[in-house]
Amino acid sequence: MRALPAKPESRTVGYAITTALVGLCFLAVLGLQSSSGALGWYLMFPAIFIPSILLGRGTGIYAAVLSTLLLYLRFRLAEGLSLPTGLAVGLAVFLFLALGLAFISQALRAAWERAEAAERAKDLLLQELGHRTKNNLAMAISILSLQARSKKDPEVRAILEKAIARIRAIADAHDHFHLLAHNGRVEMRGYLETLCSHIGDSLRDVRPIAVRAEIDEVYMRTEQAIPLGLIVNELVTNALKHAFPGGRDGTVIVTLRNEPSSLALTVQDNGIGCPLTKAEGIGSRLMRLFVQQLGANIAWEEASPGCRVRCTIPVT
Repeated sequence: MRALPAKPESRTVGYAITTALVGLCFLAVLGLQSSSGALGWYLMFPAIFIPSILLGRGTGIYAAVLSTLLLYLRFRLAEGLSLPTGLAVGLAVFLFLALGLAFISQALRAAWERAEAAERAKDLLLQELGHRTKNNLAMAISILSLQARSKKDPEVRAILEKAIARIRAIADAHDHFHLLAHNGRVEMRGYLETLCSHIGDSLRDVRPIAVRAEIDEVYMRTEQAIPLGLIVNELVTNALKHAFPGGRDGTVIVTLRNEPSSLALTVQDNGIGCPLTKAEGIGSRLMRLFVQQLGANIAWEEASPGCRVRCTIPVT
């Protein structure tokens, strides 16, 4: 429907266009008959189908009747005062088929218009749902932030801050969800850059630690983008908390690269390194769940200096 031109405002213009199309197709019929002797009535059908789709059923009926009249006049002039019975029956069948084509073509356009209207309504509902979801997540972040500030126990406050970071990782995905521009997918470059910026601002304090995101042009469905964002959140959070003790400076680099059959996520720091066998905490269990949800593989490596975590996500 988006590719079809708009209907002309003047009905006269529509009927003039239809007349021109019928005339062109009729000339094609005459040319075929003069060169090969074939009747070529089927060459008139485009002149009926196109106006019915573009201009409406009225012009389709007009094209069917005008096409039949031109064919009748052509054979009347060729055969004399009376038409052979076979040609008369053929013209009647042609008129019946042409009128049927006009009605079917108009019904097809009406069905397209209804489908397009339903698609627009669905898009509006999805946008509204995304907006409400984002607002609800922002409210949850605000409530948890108030709770965290009111707690004196550092352990309780740290738990609440981790929950806030995870909810923010989900909320950020909705800011980069493009329903129409990218077929309903999340633009990962902006999403992960924003996410890394939020994590760095929240956790680095006054330490000179840089958090960089180097992301290829990647678009992912929300059910894939959110687990990936939560994995990045856990890995960058762990690096900022454990890789740079004693106020030392450093860098955390997050990369997401397109490979032939997969996406390669890497989170690397130049800190003190990490144990290759890790204690199982709630963050590790959540990360393992997200990795399984993506059908991915994850591995920790020594980076000399620092720690490197590779996550390979298969692409179908």
